[in-house]
Amino acid sequence: MASKSIAVVGVGAMGSMALWQLAGRGYRVTGFDRMGVPHDMGAHGAESRIFRLAYREGKQYIPLLKRSLELWKELQAGSDRKFHYPTGCLYIGDRGADWLLGTIEGAREHDVRHEVLDETELRRRFPQHRLSGGEFALFDVDGALLRPELGVRAAVRAAKALGATVNEGCEVERIEPVADGVDVTADGTTRRFDAAVVTCGAWGTRAISVPSPRFIARRLVGTWFGVDDVGAYLPDRFPVCIRRTSEIDYSGFPSMDGWTIKIMPPVNFQSDIDPDEVIRTVSHADTAIMRRVAQTLLEGVDPEPARSGVYLDGFTADDHPIIDHHPASERIVIAAGFSGHGYKMAPAVGVAIADLIDGGDTAYIRAHFSAGRPAVSA
Repeated sequence: MASKSIAVVGVGAMGSMALWQLAGRGYRVTGFDRMGVPHDMGAHGAESRIFRLAYREGKQYIPLLKRSLELWKELQAGSDRKFHYPTGCLYIGDRGADWLLGTIEGAREHDVRHEVLDETELRRRFPQHRLSGGEFALFDVDGALLRPELGVRAAVRAAKALGATVNEGCEVERIEPVADGVDVTADGTTRRFDAAVVTCGAWGTRAISVPSPRFIARRLVGTWFGVDDVGAYLPDRFPVCIRRTSEIDYSGFPSMDGWTIKIMPPVNFQSDIDPDEVIRTVSHADTAIMRRVAQTLLEGVDPEPARSGVYLDGFTADDHPIIDHHPASERIVIAAGFSGHGYKMAPAVGVAIADLIDGGDTAYIRAHFSAGRPAVSA
């Protein structure tokens, strides 16, 4: 079994981890990506991501996150570049906020290391945040900042050391299941593999020749702002954060370049777009929410952006991913539709993909992330 040939189509967040895990199990793995690896055009661009264990999006993710934390540390230990910064993750909510109370309850239920901070303690420890009165917070001790491009690079380098190959700048035009394998056509040349993994992010399943689950491509904008006192916003003093008020919901990231911080909103500026025709220019309207955060919710932050960028991600109808065999072929594994919250769990998804390929224990994954669930199979 371990001598099977596997194609991994899309070597980004999930594809790089699948490549690493499959190569580690002895498979002959070949990666394909239409761009360079890594690149900043898809879901693993924008310099920084949040890792967190206290997870408001669903308790089903916590086992994946705990396993991912172990794997992030393992991958970091073997890498020549730092991409895992254990800053902790700070969640800030208004008095009595149900979303934050629910996150705290989940942290307690799943033994996630955390602290609950009242307004006084929040002001003392994290004075960078402007408070209006009555706020409280959860501090996720194992939260971290991840550098996504460097994480992809590390996983690919680890996979190559185990024998994997990667074809960069090589567009896959067609993925076709056949009786004894999967034919993958890239740049006009067709090769047959025993199985294929499709991890194309916003590009979804468009290359698969048979009817497939549909994914929605969405345009996301990241914006960086200069700060007066960069020391107050370095990773050792300003943890990654998530804050929701009655009017604004955003994520904040410490400075990685020595003069700016990044602010990201949860808003999807354009939904159901063609990823090949996305508008990469950032307008003044695109940055309105982030400018408001900089002006009203953080101390010593410039009111206008220093830079910004456009990135893409793939979503499903219920905002939960598909990690499963293709409905029409057991030889194709799909891992896509992570809906803006996938990168942090990418290493464990790589393990799940490898388990799906070689028949490991996939009951938990398929129970929660099946391609056949009603919300995504209609």
